[in-house]
Amino acid sequence: MKQILVIEDNAVAANLYRTTLVSAGYDVSVATDGESGLAAAAQRLPDLVLLDLMLPKIAGLEVLRKIRATPALAQVPVMVTSNAYTGRASTNCGAPAPRRSSPRPRSLRRNSRRSSTTRLGSDPNVR
Repeated sequence: MKQILVIEDNAVAANLYRTTLVSAGYDVSVATDGESGLAAAAQRLPDLVLLDLMLPKIAGLEVLRKIRATPALAQVPVMVTSNAYTGRASTNCGAPAPRRSSPRPRSLRRNSRRSSTTRLGSDPNVR
């Protein structure tokens, strides 16, 4: 079963992501701050990370930088999810171009399937 790590401090959003992804057949774990998110990523080596940008302890962009700098995690797809629009800041850290709205459950399932099944380098839109 594919593992997805959700790093999200908003309990409502985290529950929505977890419920949607579990119902789609994924093993989902949730971390509520950047520090515990990095620890969970290193321990679980997930197939996909859903990362909020505005997190306590370690900000989301710094979490993304550390994921990309860790050899065991560098190739893990990261989907940035946030209500804060950051322009190009997240793409400079290796994330796909930001969307201006939160993902809907159907698009979340579709994108998580694509991210967890597409190998890096085989799709020019996936980094």
